Amino acid sequence: HDMKSGAEGAHFFGALLLTFSFDKHKHIFTHKIVCGNCGTYFGRKVCSATPYWICRKHNQSNHECSMVQIQEAKIMEAFLQLYYNLKHHGEPILTKMTTSLQAIRNRRMLWSLDVIELNKQISDLTSQNQMLAMLKQQGLIDPDIFISQSNELTEQLRSVKLKKERLLAVDGDNTIAQTRELMEILDDGPDFLDSFDAELFGELVETIIVESNERIRFRLKNGLELAETIERTVR
Repeated sequence: HDMKSGAEGAHFFGALLLTFSFDKHKHIFTHKIVCGNCGTYFGRKVCSATPYWICRKHNQSNHECSMVQIQEAKIMEAFLQLYYNLKHHGEPILTKMTTSLQAIRNRRMLWSLDVIELNKQISDLTSQNQMLAMLKQQGLIDPDIFISQSNELTEQLRSVKLKKERLLAVDGDNTIAQTRELMEILDDGPDFLDSFDAELFGELVETIIVESNERIRFRLKNGLELAETIERTVR
């Protein structure tokens, strides 16, 4: 009887260890949750059929990092709240962010030597085009020569304007485009979510920073960070 109970105990202990091992399967939160205390990624653990996320450094030793584990369900609930807030109150924030970024970029590009040079070329080519048109109007240029030179100037002007557009497009980061994309995703999304939507999460969120088991920050794809409070986990 003692041997039997000992075997059962060993089996139970082994099962308990198994439930605490890190989940090896790729999860939507894998490499998405970062410890706000030490900067280490969180790993997924299952305890008594309840999934948790825990700082890997804390998991090795609570002396290494004091951050506590957090229930997966609480993180998902926080995302539902974040989505609701973005859907119903986020547009003014994102619009203002886009406008501010555009103004900053325009001011910066106004003094860019490359853009100044391209603007000068555009101005010169436009002046040449106007002069050519005036000569034609006064009958001082052969029609065939006018057409040939006009076509050449038009092509040069198009080429320079294209260079300027490309320069403006690649300048700095693509935060403006990312912000507009977020607004489109939110505009197309439902008014509220009944349950966690992995696809929407992947489209909106870059990283989750865990500050405590009561507060987490969501870093959106455009770099904007928004905090959500979560219900304290009963321990």
